[in-house]
Amino acid sequence: TDANGRPHAMRLYSISSARDGEKPGANNLAITAKRVAEPRPDGTVFRGVASNFVCDLKVGDAVPVIGPFGATFLLPDDPDADVIMLCTGTGSAPFRAFTERRRRLGVEGRGMLHLFFGARTPEELPYFGPLQKVPAGVLRQELVFSRVPGAPKEYVQHRLLARAAEMADLLARPGTHIYVCGLRGLEEGVEDALAEIGARHGLDWPSLRAAMLAEGRLHVETY
Repeated sequence: TDANGRPHAMRLYSISSARDGEKPGANNLAITAKRVAEPRPDGTVFRGVASNFVCDLKVGDAVPVIGPFGATFLLPDDPDADVIMLCTGTGSAPFRAFTERRRRLGVEGRGMLHLFFGARTPEELPYFGPLQKVPAGVLRQELVFSRVPGAPKEYVQHRLLARAAEMADLLARPGTHIYVCGLRGLEEGVEDALAEIGARHGLDWPSLRAAMLAEGRLHVETY
């Protein structure tokens, strides 16, 4: 409860585990949380209510849970579907689930997972170590860092443009799905990059975007 004794508003977290659980048949799941503790100009520290609550939990603590909500961030079952996943920070949560689902199924299919994952540094990238173990036949990774000493700042949209020809080919395929998850500023940069890719390669991105939305192949969750 808050300082007035009222319940805090609920917080929504994406599930980071495949749909059959963190471990198959074990009745458990994972979420991705980053502790928020940011200094204010007046010298005080803003502490995120939910992130600190989650990070301070101890084994055996009881946690009230509500949900699930929404059905927009679901991995298509078609193994031939190409999936473009664009995220920053803890927005990686559903894509960890997608990757594990595809890896766990081990099904034969033409479709690939394409991950564009932005963070300030490798040290701030959730799952950096485990990502290195995912087979290249399941996941193509583009890890993008904006605050590496001695290196130019790079963001997800810059890496999209660097792979413009390949992205244009994927966008033109009728089975491609796009998912965007992360900080709200990510959406604008991605939108501009996709429009530029379309212009370079003869694709009408506004019309294609509308069609993908209508067909349930474009999914955006930013915060």
